[in-house]
Amino acid sequence: LLLLLLLAPLCAALDNGLGRTPPMGYNSWYDKGCSLSEADLRNTAQRMVDLGLPKLGYQYFNLGQSAYFLSLLFFFSHMCAKPFRCFVWVRVLAVDDCWASTRNATGHLVADPKYFPSGTLKPLADFVHGLGLMFGTYTDRGTKTCAGRPGALDHEKIDAQTYASWGVDYLKEDSCNAPSVHDVAFQEYGAMRDALNATGRPIFFSLCGWNDWYAPVGASLGNIWRIGPDDTNWRGVIANININAKLAQYAAPGGFNDPCLLLSQANSGEWRLTEVQTRFQFGIWAVMASPLLISGNLFNISQANLETYTNAEVIAINQDVLGKQGQRIQGGDFPEPSEDSTVTGGIQAAQLRPCDGSAAQLFARDQPMTGFVYNKAQNLCLNLNDCGSDVIFFPCVTTGGTCCGGNCYHNEQFAFNSNGTLGSPLFPGMCATASASGSISFAPCKDVLSADQHFTFEQSGQISSSGGLCLSVAVPSDTNVWVRELADSKWAVFMGNAGTNNATATCDAQCLGHMNFSPTQTVHVRDVWGRTNSTIRGSFTSVLAPQGGSALFVLSA
Repeated sequence: LLLLLLLAPLCAALDNGLGRTPPMGYNSWYDKGCSLSEADLRNTAQRMVDLGLPKLGYQYFNLGQSAYFLSLLFFFSHMCAKPFRCFVWVRVLAVDDCWASTRNATGHLVADPKYFPSGTLKPLADFVHGLGLMFGTYTDRGTKTCAGRPGALDHEKIDAQTYASWGVDYLKEDSCNAPSVHDVAFQEYGAMRDALNATGRPIFFSLCGWNDWYAPVGASLGNIWRIGPDDTNWRGVIANININAKLAQYAAPGGFNDPCLLLSQANSGEWRLTEVQTRFQFGIWAVMASPLLISGNLFNISQANLETYTNAEVIAINQDVLGKQGQRIQGGDFPEPSEDSTVTGGIQAAQLRPCDGSAAQLFARDQPMTGFVYNKAQNLCLNLNDCGSDVIFFPCVTTGGTCCGGNCYHNEQFAFNSNGTLGSPLFPGMCATASASGSISFAPCKDVLSADQHFTFEQSGQISSSGGLCLSVAVPSDTNVWVRELADSKWAVFMGNAGTNNATATCDAQCLGHMNFSPTQTVHVRDVWGRTNSTIRGSFTSVLAPQGGSALFVLSA
């Protein structure tokens, strides 16, 4: 009976007819944060129209929030590995966290009357609708939102009815102040899904759970699901690309992986990305079939960024009716920039990959200290990211002060248990658990050993899991080539450079073969950013600038 109850949320479906292509719009979070007022939001919605964004498909105007409290982890000592987290995005205007103040005597949500004079979001929604846009807002599946406002837990039905009565078209539900246990998260998101379905109003449902383990079940719960951290900056963009590279099979019309918001410049003038990086992000978001939600100021937007966001050919790639997420066919994970110049080396992802006996898969136990798992090739040790649950590789820490509430080296101590699991003294009752993308995090140990929690230290020095997979240090690649199948027998090709030097990327015969072009075939190439046409045979190469240089093409026979 218990098993049936746990599976129940996954047996239902959102079934709202929305999200056949990724959503496009604006999200207030990285623009305004908690500095919200109805008058300012109306001006921003009008600005969307004045810039011509709705005509290009930007239809949602969304109020937004991020898991801002996670940024506090960055203040820990540099001796602990650093975290990275993520957020959400234009024909939708979405309002994020900080809009609700309380619940009234009947349990209904009340918008903060200091900023929303009517105590509701309905007048703002009506104004947005009058501009031909759709209106989105924000909640949280927990007891409180990330900013401490009322959460949706045990109020899903009344809140869904409230949103429908206000004319909400898009709802983002965060995961602050809520358990990270998978089944509980699925149940709570399922409760809001069912409540939205019951209103009879089609409301786009965005899950914001910050983890890739939502991907395998995401389509049963929502229209998009966050798969990684709040992007926040260039490092966060790269982190989410690396995560999403393993999740293409879960995206399809009606439900897409969400690697977070589009970044540019806030109303404070802060640049979260360079203009080159903004173009890189927009191009790969198009190829990854990701939501195009602009979270930057629309009044001080640079001409270069406006040209990036309004390139109709890039938007057409993103909105292609096949709804297929692109795949990385050359290169590995991009290098993630370090946020701390005092640390030599840097974070490398811990990944499960096919066992091949390579140097990235060979480890020594109890070196350089008891409990350590050491990779000589990269001179890195297994680590718990900022003493949290994510497993990574990081420079070995053997001495030094305190951080994360204890000695820094504690988050590099692990134990291979006799029952076939991998544990840590920091997490009693928790076991290393593999995700759908091959990343590893700590989750409650299961009563019966399961494939995703099975880890064995082999005599060879490999750490094997199930299905012929082994623990690997994900050695980064400065350049990537991604391809995405489009309708009408066309293909999109993205080339990107996240390294610190100029680089070249080549789509060679193998790359062309992946797209069903023969090496001797004449292929028509459209340079989407340069707006030029050419033909090639056998291969073509692009020169890419450092730290965000990119190129985007559409190929056809």
